[in-house]
Amino acid sequence: MDAVAEKTQTKAIDNAVKTISRPIVKINRKMLAAKVDSIPPKERGNFWTISTRTEPKLTKKHRGTKEPCPYEKVFKVATVQLQIDVDYENCVNAAREREGKEGNFKAKERTWGIHIGGSLIEHTPKGSTKKVYYLELPSRKCLSVAYEDIEGNPIEGEQLESLKVGFFDSPKKSSRQGLENEIVWRTYKLDSILTLMANHIIWQIVD
Repeated sequence: MDAVAEKTQTKAIDNAVKTISRPIVKINRKMLAAKVDSIPPKERGNFWTISTRTEPKLTKKHRGTKEPCPYEKVFKVATVQLQIDVDYENCVNAAREREGKEGNFKAKERTWGIHIGGSLIEHTPKGSTKKVYYLELPSRKCLSVAYEDIEGNPIEGEQLESLKVGFFDSPKKSSRQGLENEIVWRTYKLDSILTLMANHIIWQIVD
């Protein structure tokens, strides 16, 4: 983890401590993967809160003006509440039934990676022998979101709006859920997770 990411992580921990006093425990990413892969049955369906630092895809030029992107890299820093170890099909069908629809949704087969736990995915990128791990689960609430440049400076106001309109490459995917209130399902690379708050503990992720 680079110095800027560590600074962002410290800020996330400080914000969490301000919200509620919790012990802080340091774990590495291998321990985090093991934790996700061995969730006790009694904890399935519980809520976790994670802070992440991810790199949104950017176009090289503004869609309208064709001006080059003014940032070398942009990072999205978010804190989200998630529900762990729940089945996608069951989750969607339960929501369909609540909306008075038939619970006959069937998920498509994965096109990459394999599930090795309820919420953990293992993937070996093409041309590599290194395994990469992801956390996949429903996002229940976004608690905070901010953007920063490669040096950790905040990107806000008109600069952020210009990025969203002209440079963010995030095509909207069509949903097969058939829901009025879609179940938002997210996939997070474990390397992007800075902190995890669960079981009244703040887990600080260290490399």
